[in-house]
Amino acid sequence: MTDTIFLNGPEGKIEVFVDYPESTAKGFAVVCHPHPLQGGTPHHKVPALLAKIFTEHGCVVYRPSFRGSGQSDGTHNEGFGETDDILSVIEYAQSSHPDLAFVAGGFSFGAHVMAKAYDQLPANERPIQLILCGLPTATVQGLRHYKTPDLKGNILLIHGEADDITLLSDAIVWAKPQKHAITIFPGANHFFTGYLKQLRDAIERFVNIP
Repeated sequence: MTDTIFLNGPEGKIEVFVDYPESTAKGFAVVCHPHPLQGGTPHHKVPALLAKIFTEHGCVVYRPSFRGSGQSDGTHNEGFGETDDILSVIEYAQSSHPDLAFVAGGFSFGAHVMAKAYDQLPANERPIQLILCGLPTATVQGLRHYKTPDLKGNILLIHGEADDITLLSDAIVWAKPQKHAITIFPGANHFFTGYLKQLRDAIERFVNIP
């Protein structure tokens, strides 16, 4: 079952789709979608897959629409204001589920925003597992340069070898000094076209809600 709620954010209302597990919830998740000016929505196949897996593992999943998209107020802010919005969503979710495990994920622009939100959270409030697919870590041609913070924790990085939007070589440069592992799908593009089963399998092996 999926509901739509509206939260108060820094720029007004934030539209959030909330997915509920069939059984008693044992965790909650926040999932961020790709670039809204490039057609990204909470219903995109990658965040939708993340949400489905999380609900199957017993999580209530919050999928917000970034500012200026869907029914969310505000205008696109290149990931800066969006990070503030996601922190507001996380605060709401944590207050709604104070005793449940917290996990999170994001794809592309949404991975960037979630990485920044993760970095700004106090260590004891960060998700116990973080999944970042197609994380932009440098210049995305035609858009902008992304500065991704260093991250510590239980993180799954997934990247397409043939990604021509968020280059694998950039992701390796970012991950190398932190000694992060990267799960690479040979031949996969940025959108993991034709690789959804493999994407599901990789995420399933990682997700563990206590």
